[in-house]
Amino acid sequence: MFPTSTFKVINIFCLVAAIAIVLLLPAKKEVWYDETVSILCSHGFSSDDPTRFAGTATVSSAMLERMNTVKNVFDATVTDNANSFLYNICLHWFTMMFGNTIIAYMLLSKLCAIITLLAFFVLSSRFFVSGAFTGLAVLLLAADINFIGMSHEIRAYSMATAFACFAGLFFFRYVNEENNPKYLLLTGLCSVAAVLTHFLSVYIVVVVCCSLLATHRRQLLTFKNLFAILVPIVLAGLFFYFAWPGLQIMSRQNQEIQEHRSIFHFDLWVVVIGTLRFIALNFKMVFPAFIGKQPVVIFSFLGVIALYIAAWKYAADAITRRNLHLLFALGVSSSLFLALLCIKSGHYTSLYYRYHSFAIPFSTLFMVYAIYALYGSGQINKMIKPAMIAGVLVPVVFLFVKGTSSANPQVKYNHFAIAERLIDGGVDAITVPGWRDAFLIQCSLPGNYKIDYVRNEFAPYFTFQTGSGEQKIPVIAKEN
Repeated sequence: MFPTSTFKVINIFCLVAAIAIVLLLPAKKEVWYDETVSILCSHGFSSDDPTRFAGTATVSSAMLERMNTVKNVFDATVTDNANSFLYNICLHWFTMMFGNTIIAYMLLSKLCAIITLLAFFVLSSRFFVSGAFTGLAVLLLAADINFIGMSHEIRAYSMATAFACFAGLFFFRYVNEENNPKYLLLTGLCSVAAVLTHFLSVYIVVVVCCSLLATHRRQLLTFKNLFAILVPIVLAGLFFYFAWPGLQIMSRQNQEIQEHRSIFHFDLWVVVIGTLRFIALNFKMVFPAFIGKQPVVIFSFLGVIALYIAAWKYAADAITRRNLHLLFALGVSSSLFLALLCIKSGHYTSLYYRYHSFAIPFSTLFMVYAIYALYGSGQINKMIKPAMIAGVLVPVVFLFVKGTSSANPQVKYNHFAIAERLIDGGVDAITVPGWRDAFLIQCSLPGNYKIDYVRNEFAPYFTFQTGSGEQKIPVIAKEN
């Protein structure tokens, strides 16, 4: 048996390795449509702005740079649908400090993923009093294809996951360690921050609130606790009061999606199988990622349930059982919530892997905690214990290697590449087919770069002069 100090070293080594994974992968990066929305909103450009310049032939970079304000970031976010404001405003400040390169845009999500790993490490260490289980949990999270993918996206998922993880950390400190109002306040603030970063993280907040009401409703009825609850609610209320037009826009967007999708036959069984598949994947029974047939999905899901039941049966005490229930509820919340959205809307749009991001730290921790609970039981055969870890870890690592080694992203927007050419050639004027193209190039150039954008809607080219003559480059803008 290794001494405790050795396990601490192993756990820290696993954390460092996980951080390295986030920083070093992937080697290539191309933006896609949703990322361009985040980029534009973070610079104060909304979907309505192209119409503002409808009668204008030329716009200067100085004019566009003056639009890069906090107020315009908020207005652009509301015009989009009010979602992801905290991410957009953080990206606004971040790029002002570190520039508008694609590396800088990605770096914010990478840093949020690293912060998530650090918070997750602290959270996990409070569940495991011995062994290298904390390190195992951290490695499983870093090797999750969804988690690592979102850590390199110019979208709000990684930041919202970080806030959700912090909310979980303070929630479990309140529930398991000390019923201190400060932990309740921090849980509420982080929960609100998660929702204002991405609305779909609300399923984590729902589980936290329901759990507190179910287990601590009497303790909540004190002045300090009520104040700690009220502050986050007021902050959220203020945002939604001013962002109300954006929520109406989101409602119209959802109606349009529903009307478009309603022409397709809706099959409840598709939702059931999709939900079971995501539960299996998120809880690290990743076999459906290799073989997507229904029997594999169902047996993988049953594997999660079997581990849950076994851990509950052999758990050492009531606190361990409660932790198992809470972690499972947090981990499965995304799948159940998104399944209900599918049923309500009558289409499958919500069955999307990105939308599960905020629950993945908890589903990952549940799996390791369930194995840990079985390890502590004297009724489990010693040969079975390492087999459980290998049965989870090996397929996850194999899927991670397979998924990341084959990554070869398609070029969907070439505006960053055009910006590099403009800088290299010292170009001071460029012809663009649309103002959105001008906005994206502006978001890819240094803030003090001087250039004029000339619109020619009949030319599907970027046209500019360099020392070697006129350059005509086709516009790549795949808005899907």
